[in-house]
Amino acid sequence: MPNALPQGTGTKTFSGARAIFVFNGTPVAFASGVDGSEEIQYLPVEVLDNLEVVEFVPVGYRVTLGCQMFRTIAKGPSTDDTPGSIKQQNIFPLEQNILTTDGVDVFILDRLSSKTIATFHNVKTASYRFSITARGIVAQNVTFVTTRMTDESE
Repeated sequence: MPNALPQGTGTKTFSGARAIFVFNGTPVAFASGVDGSEEIQYLPVEVLDNLEVVEFVPVGYRVTLGCQMFRTIAKGPSTDDTPGSIKQQNIFPLEQNILTTDGVDVFILDRLSSKTIATFHNVKTASYRFSITARGIVAQNVTFVTTRMTDESE
């Protein structure tokens, strides 16, 4: 069997159980999901007297990034293991820092191979929202703006 894995190496397939989401050098505790996309935007060249598009011209490159996290409450000072709000974790900037906050690099790491699966460059937090229900776990959805995404092939 030529594609068989050596004993003890597990699967080749990346999964959420192996993923670590790292924001500005720190693993994000209680992250339950990460969504990312990379998109090339094209405009059609449409000419008179022709029903077909002549060609598609690349006009833009967009990257999106989002994270779902469980809301935690810090038990004590910042040295405590419970991370607290996304402002305490320096994921969402405090109001006085919005104009001076620099973009950071964000990584998705594979815990088993220690490889960087994706890197998002110049990331800034754009928004977050949460939902509280009577018998539910409070989740937060965080969206980011970013300029570029690279993966382990680059």
